[in-house]
Amino acid sequence: MEKAHISLKIPSDVFYVDLVRAFVGKLAERLKFSRKRGADIQLVLDEICTNAVKHGSSAVTDSIGLCITVDKDTLEILVQDTGSGDAPAGGWITPERLREIEANRSPGSESGHGIFIVKAIADVHEMQCNAAGGTDVRVIFYREG
Repeated sequence: MEKAHISLKIPSDVFYVDLVRAFVGKLAERLKFSRKRGADIQLVLDEICTNAVKHGSSAVTDSIGLCITVDKDTLEILVQDTGSGDAPAGGWITPERLREIEANRSPGSESGHGIFIVKAIADVHEMQCNAAGGTDVRVIFYREG
């Protein structure tokens, strides 16, 4: 299989996250990921996109960019937000903010678990500020077999 790139741009609204989640789930199925691994991929995508909507591009007029790359060995997903809304300057996922989230995460809390889930499930994960003042989150899943 040659490398393929899929680019999507969705409005910054959780309504659209479900549609992207369904698309990526179908893509994972076609790429022969196990049903469980496909569900893992969907969960990670849901967490990343929801964080992008809530913390990065919070106005519906903003957008969330997705770049999906597939090759014979990997499924890579890059989610990019614009950094507006309640995000501090330089993106919402600064190293200081990550430490704060980790320190305050607790089983009884409703928030702060998304990044932990991404780290636990994705084979590779990277988070960094982007040129738009938002955050780029890249995850990679290795294909089975």
